[in-house]
Amino acid sequence: MLHTDKKIKKAKPSMFSLNPLWSAMLLATASSIPWQSSLAAENAIESNTQHYAVPAGSLSKVISQFSADSGIALSFDASQFNDVISAGLQGRYSIAQGFSTLLSGTGVKAVSQGNNNYTLQQAADDVMMLEPVKIEGISIANEGRFGDAPTELEGFKAEYQTTATKSAQSLKETPQAISVITRDSLNARQVKDISTAIELTAGVSNSADGDGIQSGPGLFAGQGQYDQKFVLRSQAISVRSDGFKVGNSNIDMAAYERIEVVKGPAGFYGQGSLGGFINMVRKKPQEEFAASLSGSLGSYNTYRTEMDVTGSLNEAKNLRGRVTFAYEDADSFVDDIENERVMIAPSLEAIISDKTRVLAQFIYQKDSFDANPGIPLELDGDEIKAYDNLSSRTTLYGGTGDKSKTETIELMLRVDHELSDRWLASMLLQGNKSTRDIIEGNGASVYYGYLGSGGIKDLWQRNFWAGELRLDGEFNAFGQEHKLLVGVEKNHQHSTRDWGYAYTNLGLPKAFSGNFSNYGFRSIEDIPTDVKRNQHTKNSGFYIQTVLTLHEKTKLLIGGRYDKTNDRLVGINSGTPLKDGPRSDEAFTSRFGLTHAFNDNISAYAIYSESFQPTSSSGKNGILDPITGEGYELGLKTDWFNNKLGATVAVYRQELDNRPITDPTNSNFSISAGLHRTDGIELELTGSPYPGLTIAAAASWMDNAFINNDDLNEGLSIDGSVDQQFSLYANYQWQTGKFKGLGIGAQYINVAERQFIQSHTQAYLDGYERVDIHLSYHGLANWDMSLLVRNVTDETYIETATSLPSGNYYGSPRAALLQVKYNFD
Repeated sequence: MLHTDKKIKKAKPSMFSLNPLWSAMLLATASSIPWQSSLAAENAIESNTQHYAVPAGSLSKVISQFSADSGIALSFDASQFNDVISAGLQGRYSIAQGFSTLLSGTGVKAVSQGNNNYTLQQAADDVMMLEPVKIEGISIANEGRFGDAPTELEGFKAEYQTTATKSAQSLKETPQAISVITRDSLNARQVKDISTAIELTAGVSNSADGDGIQSGPGLFAGQGQYDQKFVLRSQAISVRSDGFKVGNSNIDMAAYERIEVVKGPAGFYGQGSLGGFINMVRKKPQEEFAASLSGSLGSYNTYRTEMDVTGSLNEAKNLRGRVTFAYEDADSFVDDIENERVMIAPSLEAIISDKTRVLAQFIYQKDSFDANPGIPLELDGDEIKAYDNLSSRTTLYGGTGDKSKTETIELMLRVDHELSDRWLASMLLQGNKSTRDIIEGNGASVYYGYLGSGGIKDLWQRNFWAGELRLDGEFNAFGQEHKLLVGVEKNHQHSTRDWGYAYTNLGLPKAFSGNFSNYGFRSIEDIPTDVKRNQHTKNSGFYIQTVLTLHEKTKLLIGGRYDKTNDRLVGINSGTPLKDGPRSDEAFTSRFGLTHAFNDNISAYAIYSESFQPTSSSGKNGILDPITGEGYELGLKTDWFNNKLGATVAVYRQELDNRPITDPTNSNFSISAGLHRTDGIELELTGSPYPGLTIAAAASWMDNAFINNDDLNEGLSIDGSVDQQFSLYANYQWQTGKFKGLGIGAQYINVAERQFIQSHTQAYLDGYERVDIHLSYHGLANWDMSLLVRNVTDETYIETATSLPSGNYYGSPRAALLQVKYNFD
C-alpha cells in the first residue's frame, strides 16, 4: 500500500480571519455590516483552489503527484492502477474538482475518510464518489443553486452558456452559435477590455457600420470620442452586463468572469440587433475564501493593479461577499495621450433560507483621459488610406489640454426563490448611469477636401432602469421532461446629448507641413453647441419559451416575445428642430430551434428567429421606423479528444429591413434603407487536446449587400464589414522537467480588407495581420506570471476605421505588458 502522509496544517479559526475581505467590502459599500466572520479551515481545504500541473500517465503516478501537490493523505494499492491511464490535471482546481478531472473515465472512485484522508476504490463498490454531476448534458464538478450556472472546469473550452436562454444550458443543446470567452482565456491573454476579449470570436469586428456607429481606438491607443463599438454579421451589436443594457462598453474586464457572444437575434431581450450581442457575466460571491493581487507594467508607461477577494462573511456561510478593484495609469503610443482609470465592483449575496437568495452587485468606474482624435483618411479611387504627410502612428495630429471624463455607476439586485425542486421564480432590477464629457479641443479632420483643426465637445448622459420577473422550471409530459421559461420586463432609457464642433480651415491636406499644436486647444466653452438631443424610450415586454424533448436526443425550442416601445425625442440639429413624437411601435418576434444529438460528441441544430430594433436615428420627419429582420441558421457542434476540444460550424442568412443610412440630400439626417442581406459561415475550435497544449481558432466568411433594385446602395456592402477574418491562439506549457510550469504561445490575427460606402460606390480599406507572443510561468506555488508582446513584427496598420474625415486609429506598434499575480490560499 502506498500512503502519502503530507497534510495541510489547519489554520486556527479567528474572528479576524477575514479582515482583508471585510475591509474591502466596507470600503466599497461605505457601510458597516455587524456580522462576525470566520472560516472553517477543514471545509476550505475541500473548496479552495490551487494551481496544478500534473502530466498525463498511469493513474498510480498521476494520483500520487496530485496527493503530494495538494497536501492530502491518500491510501491505495498502486498495483491495481498501473494500467489505468489518467489525462492529468492543468490549471486551478479544488480537491473535489481535481479528483473529478483525474478520475474521469477511469472507473475509479475517490472516497473521503474524513480529516483530509482519501482512498481509491473501483466504481463498482457501493460508496460515495467525488465525480462530475451531469446537468443538462454538461459534465461539471459542482451544480449551482438558484438557477446559477454550474461550476465549470477550467480552461478555454466552455461547456455551457447562460445568455441565449436566460438560464444555464449546455452549448450542445443550444440551437444557436454562442462564443464563450472564459476567465482562463481572459487571464492567459491579459485581457483588459472587450475589444481584446473578442479577438478569438468568429465574425466580430470593431469598425463603424452603416448605422452611423463609430468606434474608439484599441489597446495602447488611449480613448477617443466614442467608446468601443462592435459589428457582428455586418450589424452593430450592443454590449450588456448580466443581460442588461449598459451605457458604456469600456467597462474594465477585471469585474467579469466570462464573456458570452450571442450570434443571431437576441430572442428574449426584446429590441435588439439581428446580428446578436455581447454579454459580460459578472463575478459572483463565493462561499469559500479566495483572493488574488496582481501588478502589471508595460510599454508607454503602463502601470496597473488588480485585486479580487471573495468569501463568506459569517460563520454560517450564508452571507458572502466579493470585491474587485482595478487601477490603471497609462500613456499611449500616440504623443501626449494619457489615461487614468479606477474601477471598483463589490457584490453581496445573502442566502435567506434554503429557498431564497438575494444578490446585490454594484460597479463604479471613472476614467480621465486625453481624447485621442485619431487621423483622417482619404479616398484614392476606390482605396481608403492615410494621407502620406498625416500617416505617422505616433504623432498626435492635434493638441491636448482639458481632460475628458467618463463615469459609470451600475447597481443590480436579484432575488431568487425556489418554489419547488423544479421551479424557480426570480426578480431582477437594474439601474445604470453613464456619462461621457468629451473634449477634443484640437484634432485633424478633412471635410469637403480641406484640412481643418477641429474642436469637438460631446457631453452625454444615459440612464437605464429595468425590471424583470421570471419563472423558470421543468415539467413532465408524454413520458419526457420539458422546460418552460416565462417572463415580463419593463425598461426605460433616458439620454441627453450636447454636441458641438469648431473648425479652422488649414488648406489642402497634402500641402500641410505645420504643427497642429500651434493652433492651441479649444475648451468646452469655446465650442458652440450644434446638436441637442433629449430622448426618452420606454419598453414593455412579455416572453415565453419552451424546450420540448421530442426524443432523448432531440429537442425543440419554441419561443416568442411581444414588445411595445414608446419613444420621444426633442432637440435641435444644426439649427433644424428635431421632431418630437411621441412615437409608439409594437412587435411580436418568434424563435424556433431544433437540436439533435447524434451521439455524445456530435450534435446538429437549426433555428429561425426574428428581430425588432427601434432606432434613435432621426430623419427629416422624426425618428425612423424600427429595424426588423429575419435570421436562418444551421450548425454542427462537436467534441474531440475525450471532450477536451470543441468545434462549432455555423451557416447563416440574415435579412434586415429599414436600417438607417445617411440621407443623400442632407447629411445631418438619416433615411431607412431597403432590404439588406448577409450570408456567412463561421468556424470556431477551442480546447486542450493534449496535456499542456491549448488552442483556440476562429474563422468567418461573409457576403453582405443591399438587394432592392430601387436602392441607391444596391449591391454594396455595409460600412465596416469584413468578408474574411481568421484568428489562432496556441500555447504549450511544460508538464515535467526543469521547464515545468513554463508556457510559450502565440496569437495570429488576420483581418481582410474592410468595406465602406462612399457616395453610393464601394470603397476598400486594407486589412492587416498581427502576431502576438505570450509567455507565462506557473512553476511557483500561488504565483502566476505572464508576458504579452503585442504586434511582435511591428506591422503598421489601421485597426479601427470609422469615417474618412476623422476618428480612425492605428494599431499599436510593438509593445509589451508584464503581469505578476499572487493567489492567496
